Formats: sequence, structure tokens, C-alpha cells
Amino acid sequence: MTPSDQGAGLAGADTTLVRRWNRRTVLSTLRAHPEVTLSTMAKLTGLSRPTLSAVLEELTERGLVQAHAPATGGSGRPARRYGFRATAGYALGLHFSPARVLALATDLDGRITARGSIDVPSGTSAPDRLEAARTLAERTAAQAGPVWAVGAATTGVVDPEGRVLRSSQISGWTGLDLVGTVSGWFGCAAVAGNDGTLAALGEKWQGVARYADDVALILSGHPSGQGMVLDGRAHHGRSGAAGELGRLLHDQTWNAAAVLDEVGRTAEDVFRCAAEGEEEAGRLAAHLAHHTARAASVLVSVLDPELVVIAGELTTGGRRFEEAVRAQLETMCINVPAVALSVLGDDVVPLGAVRMALDALEAKEYVRDA
Repeated sequence: MTPSDQGAGLAGADTTLVRRWNRRTVLSTLRAHPEVTLSTMAKLTGLSRPTLSAVLEELTERGLVQAHAPATGGSGRPARRYGFRATAGYALGLHFSPARVLALATDLDGRITARGSIDVPSGTSAPDRLEAARTLAERTAAQAGPVWAVGAATTGVVDPEGRVLRSSQISGWTGLDLVGTVSGWFGCAAVAGNDGTLAALGEKWQGVARYADDVALILSGHPSGQGMVLDGRAHHGRSGAAGELGRLLHDQTWNAAAVLDEVGRTAEDVFRCAAEGEEEAGRLAAHLAHHTARAASVLVSVLDPELVVIAGELTTGGRRFEEAVRAQLETMCINVPAVALSVLGDDVVPLGAVRMALDALEAKEYVRDA
């Protein structure tokens, strides 16, 4: 390669980087300032009007920008306004648990447009589970629109490439290329992660952890798990195993879900009867608070987070349960953070999966390659 060829290559690379930066700048400006004029955009971005016009034309062709009719009523020629078109595409979040699959679709701004679920017997084979999930995903997507990215959450350890390294709760799941499988359903990019970690991300995005940067989450019931957000970002760890308390939770003295299984009662039943004065239910409710705090204490002692969020079945315990967990943590940890119950219900995990998928899309300026 001659020096001139090298120079041309570097110039081409520089041009590509500049174009990417310009696209990101325009997209972020449109997200922050709905229905903005070209003149205002030039002031906000520092880009020239010709550059802005070229970027807006490209983004309009990709369906990401919508031109709005000029405002009327003022003096002079009214200016055309531009806005981000969040309904150009949709993200789909899936949650695979041992007995159920959940699906949730949002537009590019994260507004939920469709959701669905299907029960899957725990002994179902992996191919049959995936076929049922595909039918659910396609039905959910049909209620929304074109799927540009898919996020999949599952129990077990998921590596950075989206392969399930280990899953003890779902038959035939270990070794599954989850990303490769779900991306093929819609011919688009996909991402995958552990359900506890993505629940923490969902809470950070749209739940009670919105204003906290460091969060520890306990996903209670079936499935159960843990997750964390550090510096505002989901923390998956080197291999995807961050937050997996692993063998500790195999001991029933740590696992609140195992307590309920042993007595054959649901969390809702226990907390309701405890509130009505049943002594046995009261002891069980205290037992559940103790076990939940023990699981949380490991993450609190290591991470020193601002907030502990409890999601899943045990949220039915309400304020009394929340206060009991915090009181237990006072006996276990040096510096106890705030404790809050999730308000997202079953949406918490698939919302985290959607957020992960949207992050991947935004990083590529919404280019939809598989």
C-alpha cells in the first residue's frame, strides 16, 4: 500500500467517524428536544445547516425522524420542526423461567405497546420450550410493529456472547446459543443476560431505582436470583456470573423460595394470613424477611449500594415486609442502604431485557443488522 493509499484510507475512516458522531449528536438532540427547528438544532449541536440537513435526510429515510408541519400564528415564514420517531421500530424483551415465558414489546422510547405470557411445564424439552416462546414472541410483536432488536433474560449464567453457560433449572438449557436462536426469529440483532441482572436494569430504567446509581436487587420466589447495577450500568461480570450466590442459595437457610415450597404455601397467602393475626403465618413472614435479608446482605457487604430492591413474589408483603427486611439487614451489615419493593411486577425482567436491547441499538445509531 502506498503512502497516498494509506492517507486515503485514514481520511475515509475519519469521514466515517465524523458521520457517526454527527448522527449520534442529532439523534440525542432530537430525543432531548421534541419538535425542534433546524435553526435551534444548529445552535444546540454546533453543526452547520447543510450538515444537519444531510443527517436529517438520512435519518428520515431510515424512518427515525419525522418532519412536523410548521407552527402557525407567528410573523414571517414558519420553520419546519423535526422529531424523533419512536414508533419506527420496536424492541422485544423475553423472560425464560422454569415454568413460564414472558414477552414484552416497547417502542424506541421504551413505551410498552404489547405483552404476553405462556405457561411451560418445568419438564418441557428445550426445543419445545423455544417453539412455544417463538409463537409467543411473534404474537406479541404482531401487536406492536417491526422488531429491530430482541433482549432475552433467563435463569442461569449467560456469557457475554449470549450463550447459556449453566442452567440447573431449565432442562436442556446449558450450552444453548440463546442470542443466535432468538435473533433468527426476527432477523435482527439480539442480546441476552441473567434474569436477576436484567431485573436490576429494568428497575434502574423504569422502577424504584431510577435515581440510584448503585443498586442490589433480590429477585424473590420462582425464579429467584440476584442482580446489580453499578455506576448506573448493569453489572454482568467477566463470564456473566456476577450476582450468582450459587451454592449458598442451595442451602434452604438462605433461600426464601425454598421456605415457601417446604410449607406448601404462597407468599400472598402467608402475608395475608399474617396480617390477619395467624401466628404460624406471622412466623413464616418473619422467616422470609430474615432469609431475604441474608441473601441481600452478601451483596450489600461487598457493594455498599445506595438501594436494595426486592422484586418478585415477596413484594406482596408490602410495607411491613420491606421494613422487616431492613430491620434484619441492620443486624447483618455495617452500613445499611435504603430498601424498596419493586412496583414493576412481572414486567421487571423483560423490561431489563428490552433496555439491554435498546442500548445495543442506540450504540449503533439504530442500524438493524443481525
